[in-house]
Amino acid sequence: MSISEFNYIESALWFLIALGLFANAIIKGPSNVYYKVSLCASITFIAFGVSDIIEASTGAWWRPLSLLFFKAACVLTLLGCFIKYRKIK
Repeated sequence: MSISEFNYIESALWFLIALGLFANAIIKGPSNVYYKVSLCASITFIAFGVSDIIEASTGAWWRPLSLLFFKAACVLTLLGCFIKYRKIK
């Protein structure tokens, strides 16, 4: 398996996680305390999946430099979602 094939599989995993989080948020509705965190994490996982598709075409997670910043922003946002989730819990 090539690294680009791995990136495409990884992006599919991020999209599936995003779909699960989004479905959970919609099913439980806006009255659920985790609604906003789930939506934010869902959007972030979609962005992370897109970054892996870009990575598959560039061959590296740090090229171009903007991809590195994009991935870092996704990781920081997911960390923020996790912290918010823990505060609610």
